[in-house]
Amino acid sequence: FCDEIKGWTKPPQQVPKCLLSHLRIVKLFDIEDEKPVLEIIRYLLRNSKVLNRMEIAYGELVDYEEKLDMVQKISLFQRGSAACEVAFVAFRL
Repeated sequence: FCDEIKGWTKPPQQVPKCLLSHLRIVKLFDIEDEKPVLEIIRYLLRNSKVLNRMEIAYGELVDYEEKLDMVQKISLFQRGSAACEVAFVAFRL
């Protein structure tokens, strides 16, 4: 979908077909509590119709309060797939 998210300012006008019918697992690494990152997560959760699992690995510098804040925010995001589970894991190289 995208390797570099820093320049991502808005979602595509049309949802890519892979999100609608093929994307089943998403693994995000070194994630921080930043608005563009959260918007991408929101977009993927809302538009991935067959998504089974999203794993979110926190960045090494994310403190406990930021982790808790991210969990609370992301838990409220609408999901396009009722079967989708979101797992928060520690980032390890």
